[in-house]
Amino acid sequence: MKISLIVATLNEIRRLPRLVESVNRQTYPRELVEIIIADGGSTDGTAEYAESAGCVVVHNPHRRAEPGIVVGSAVASGDLVASLAADTAFHDRDFIAKIVAPFADPNVYVSVPRVVSTPEDCLATRYINEFTDPFNHFLYGDAASPATFGYAYRTKRVTPAYVIYDFPLDAPPLIAFAQGTTLRAGFARRTGTEEDDILPVMDVLREGREIACVPSARIEHHTVASLGEFVQKFGPRIAKRLEDRSQPLWQRAAFWTKQRKMRAYLWPFYAVSVVGPILTAFYGLARDRRAIWLYHPVITFALGIEFWRRAVPYAWSLALCRLRGEAGR
Repeated sequence: MKISLIVATLNEIRRLPRLVESVNRQTYPRELVEIIIADGGSTDGTAEYAESAGCVVVHNPHRRAEPGIVVGSAVASGDLVASLAADTAFHDRDFIAKIVAPFADPNVYVSVPRVVSTPEDCLATRYINEFTDPFNHFLYGDAASPATFGYAYRTKRVTPAYVIYDFPLDAPPLIAFAQGTTLRAGFARRTGTEEDDILPVMDVLREGREIACVPSARIEHHTVASLGEFVQKFGPRIAKRLEDRSQPLWQRAAFWTKQRKMRAYLWPFYAVSVVGPILTAFYGLARDRRAIWLYHPVITFALGIEFWRRAVPYAWSLALCRLRGEAGR
């Protein structure tokens, strides 16, 4: 099968070459691989580098990554389409061969790799690669990462190359169309999900299609360089989600179970409670024997403080606006 690798970029000249080089090292036939760069108007030479490296470059008028993937997919010629970020790289030379293998089964519409870290990654990146961010980790629990799907879902079948889990519609997993997640090109993305890389997974499950988890297909994700950078990256997202109810998170919330909705409202208090995250960390460490659990209280507390730093002024300004509105009547 031919595979199209879609990368949304905006001033990524520092990180993109590592990804392109990891693609060029693949054992998969190079003529069956195309790299499409959906560029949002880079001014640092990203587009020029991509063209010189043999990539197809298209303009992304939205500038943002999620709709950029849609723009790139529209010109893809592959049988399969994989979404990537510029801060990723294939860990092994046979990544593409392994991520493509499950599609020999006609009912498999999505294949999901394992995200891994390297010695250069900081603890914040290692945590995110294992569990996702602290909020979604708390919200989804074991359903937040392919590494722990086995705790949350019944296994439908296991092959030497991949695992198929029974994902119910009322409690879907957290799978994003990013970091190497690959799908059949014939899958029609529903209008209105261009800004979200998670909701389309619901459509795959709704159609009765299967999602294959491929633990041996390993992809590196070098997301942040420090805990401080992590907080700086997520802080503006928190503010935008508080202020803008059209954000994808609120669309996603319509599909949350009552338990997940309750956990979403509990998280800000849990995050700064200290005791809650510490108990969670020790439970996870005893169960999984993964030392990264010890970082759970640190990164959770840091994001919790940032949430309250953003939420309190927003709530105060909202209250003042309402008071002024009532006073003006």
